[in-house]
Amino acid sequence: MKKSIFALALGLVFIACDKEDEYNGIAWNEATDGELSGTMSSPTPITLRNGDNRIIATSTPASGAQCTTFEGGTPAPVIPFFPNHESYTDLISFTLSANQRLIGIKVEALEVTPVHSVDDFPCVGQLDLQMGAFTAINNSNQIDWNSENVINFISLPNQHPLVGMGFAKAVGDDLLAKYRQDFPLPGYEGINTPSLDVTDGTYTFWWKEGANQASYTLNFMVEETN
Repeated sequence: MKKSIFALALGLVFIACDKEDEYNGIAWNEATDGELSGTMSSPTPITLRNGDNRIIATSTPASGAQCTTFEGGTPAPVIPFFPNHESYTDLISFTLSANQRLIGIKVEALEVTPVHSVDDFPCVGQLDLQMGAFTAINNSNQIDWNSENVINFISLPNQHPLVGMGFAKAVGDDLLAKYRQDFPLPGYEGINTPSLDVTDGTYTFWWKEGANQASYTLNFMVEETN
């Protein structure tokens, strides 16, 4: 009898281990794993394995929006300002070992629905003319940024500086490749570099889409290195 109980317990352990080892390439799905963090100082920790690591999520703008300006800037209210960033930013952090390298961040799915439309906020622009959702990455466990006022909103992090920025516009985009190219807007020279190598360390990825609701799937592809 004792042998039978031991064998059954051992079998259950093996079954549990097998299920734990099963991985379908989805690192996080908001539908089952919960909302990603919108708090800049505490991103959602994600484990990236070698191979495909998909993040499936949705970001929704807050109710507030303004077309505004700032002291010393252009007098015309051409700056789109979206406070309450916790609702429309998604942040994840991950750590790679010395024998892991991120080789791509592919946009595999992207559905965008206008919330703050050009009819109500001319500074936002028509959806088809917008550059896409802002995304970025840094070599830290957090990002120092907030939407408390316009100056902070348009400023970049300085305590935990970004090492790559790019817009997610369409399915097929490789955001990591964009981080190695010049950023398409002036004034941000020196952040993106062709030599960006995402390996051996902790990183935070930042998704920010303040104008539109966006449902997306991003694939963080990791390879094993020697």
